[in-house]
Amino acid sequence: MKIAGYGVFGTPAVIVDGEVKSVGKIPKKEDIKVWIKKLGS
Repeated sequence: MKIAGYGVFGTPAVIVDGEVKSVGKIPKKEDIKVWIKKLGS
């Protein structure tokens, strides 16, 4: 699915496992680590 399909029209944007996590900014490294850890649980 293209990013606009999530209702996101700004960049940068991060989608993790079908969920919009960040739009319009570069997320903090700590936030990214949390998102990745949640994928493994």
